[in-house]
Amino acid sequence: MDGGVVDRPFCPSRVWLLTNEHPGNRIQVTGLADALGWKYEVKELHFTPWSRRRRFLPFLPLTAGLDRRKSSPLVPPWPDLVIGVGCSTAPITRWIKRVSEGRTRTVQLGRGGGAVAGRYDAVITPLHCRMPPHTRRHEVLLPLNGISPRELQQARRQWPEMLQGAPRPVIGLLVGGDAARFRFSAEEAKTMASRVRTWAEQSGGSVMAVTSRRTSQAATRALQSVLDEPHRVYAWQAVKAANPYRALLAQADVLVVTGESESMLAEAAATTAPVYIYPVREIKTDRVSSRLREWSVTRAYACFTGQGQRRSLSGAVDAGCAWLMRRGMLRPRRDLNLLHEALYESGRARPFGDPLVTDPQTPLPEAQQAARWLKDVLRRSAS
Repeated sequence: MDGGVVDRPFCPSRVWLLTNEHPGNRIQVTGLADALGWKYEVKELHFTPWSRRRRFLPFLPLTAGLDRRKSSPLVPPWPDLVIGVGCSTAPITRWIKRVSEGRTRTVQLGRGGGAVAGRYDAVITPLHCRMPPHTRRHEVLLPLNGISPRELQQARRQWPEMLQGAPRPVIGLLVGGDAARFRFSAEEAKTMASRVRTWAEQSGGSVMAVTSRRTSQAATRALQSVLDEPHRVYAWQAVKAANPYRALLAQADVLVVTGESESMLAEAAATTAPVYIYPVREIKTDRVSSRLREWSVTRAYACFTGQGQRRSLSGAVDAGCAWLMRRGMLRPRRDLNLLHEALYESGRARPFGDPLVTDPQTPLPEAQQAARWLKDVLRRSAS
C-alpha cells in the first residue's frame, strides 16, 4: 500500500512449546500448536519447590526453580515464538523474551501463568477460570486439546474390534476421580454405574467405561461389580497403548463424562458424540480465607462491568479488588458449574438424566478458533 504499513502474516521459523510433567498441560499446548500449523519443538521443563514460591517472592530471578539438569535445553538460537502453559513455565516464557532482546513473541495458556495478561503478547484462558478482561486475553469455553478427525480415525484403527458384540447405542462412560475440591468414592462410583447402566438399557444399549489415573482402585472395583457383560470396564494402566480412551471417544454413540474433569469434557466436546455431564460431589469449604477471596472477586467484577458504586467507599473497595486481580495477587478459583452451564447453553452438552439422544453433534472448534485469534494478534503486532 502506498505510504502505508504492509500487513504481513506472522510466519515463525522456530517455535518452542514450554510444558511441564503434567500430561494435561502438554495436551493443551500441543493442541494449540497443531491448530496453528507451524512446526514446533516441545521443551519439557522440570522444577524444584522454589518455583511454587515465586508467587509470594516476586523478586526471585525468572529462572528460579528451573531444574536445568532434568529439563530440555534452553539455548540460542532463540525462537520466534514461545508458547507456555501452566504457572511454572510462565516465568521461563518471560525470561526467553528477555534474553532474546524482545525478538521472541510470547504466548501463555492457563489460569495460573496467564493471570497477568499484560506480561505477554497474548494469553488464552478458559472462561470458567474467571480471569480479568484484557485486550491481550482470549477466552475459550474449554481447555484446548489435540482431538481432531485424524486423531480419532487413528484411534479407531488401533482398536478396530472394541465395540464388537456390544448392544447399541454404546454409552462411553469417561470416569475421573478425586480432585482438589471433588470426591468420588467407591459408593458413588457404584451409584453412577447403576444409573448409567439403567439409562443405557432403557434404550437397548450398553455401557463401556474407561477409568483415568485419578480413579481409585476401590472406585474401579465398584464399577466392575455393576458393569458386567455385556457392559465393560477398561481400567487405566500406566502403559499408554493399553488404554482405549481415545478409541472410545472415536467410536461411542454417546459420551457420559464425570463433571470434575475439564480435560475429558473438552475432549468429549471435540467429537461428534452427544455429551452428558454426570455430577461429582464437590467439597464445600467454610474457611474464612476462601469466603473472603470469593467476595473480593465479586467486588472486582463489579468494577470490571461498571456495576459498582464509583463515588463511594464501596467503589474504592471494588477498584482495589480489581487492581489486585489484574496484577495476579487475587486469583479466582475455577468455577466448574460455570463451565457446565456454558456447555449446556452452547447446546454441546446436556445434564445426565436428560433423554438419550444419539444424533451426531457438531464438535466445538476451540483450538481452531484460538489459533485464528492468535494468528491475527501476531500478524498485527508484526506489521
